[in-house]
Amino acid sequence: MPLIVVFSLGGAPGVTTASLALAAAWPEPVPSVLVEADASGGDLAAWRRMPTAPGVAELAATARTDESAIAAAAPVLGCAQVLAGGQRVCLAPATADRAAGAIDLLARHPEVLRAPGAVGVVDAGRLAPRSPAAHLAAAADVALLVVADDLAQLKRAQAALPALRTGVEKLGLVVTGARTSDAQVQEELGTPVLQRIPTDPRSAAFLRGESSPARPHRRPLLRSAHRLADELASTAPQASAVEVRRG
Repeated sequence: MPLIVVFSLGGAPGVTTASLALAAAWPEPVPSVLVEADASGGDLAAWRRMPTAPGVAELAATARTDESAIAAAAPVLGCAQVLAGGQRVCLAPATADRAAGAIDLLARHPEVLRAPGAVGVVDAGRLAPRSPAAHLAAAADVALLVVADDLAQLKRAQAALPALRTGVEKLGLVVTGARTSDAQVQEELGTPVLQRIPTDPRSAAFLRGESSPARPHRRPLLRSAHRLADELASTAPQASAVEVRRG
């Protein structure tokens, strides 16, 4: 099952919301687990009023275990909690001073993020050169760059894409908002848009646990997440709008 790492280049385009929506939308019967691996700290525990343990700190402690034992034990599932609705989440501490050490260890031992028969979705936060997020993206089966549809973020992505393409195996572009068309973004960046995630405050509030809209799966954000999950589930072994690194 694939390991999917979701990240941004800064500017808060909604990586955590996109990651949680993607994990929740993954096609049944394959289970998914969302891992918060943003070295600046996690949001989900505060959003959902949950303890952070068990979570990434406990998962990082398993990194010193033999790799064969890790594969058999699938510690990422053992260190996950379950949200209302059934989504598995491995939570990070809220602040960098408590989260960074554990996430750095996970980045050096990404095998602990994998579980046989389950898909892992990793919220890596902001990627910078040689950061934990960069190491996690390099270890992923698919790395998803989330950018907001605004000039500053698109220009930043344009400048960063050449290095990103050499550093990850498969790279997909996810755009939040709708100021320009997919064709315009592709022309600007030279890479196709794998999925567009619309601005949808009601769905975002639902994912944070703040509201319960009727039929949330029909809301625009979650419909987009389902399309993204279906695309990744069907194309993870090969390339589509996901770019494959050329050796």
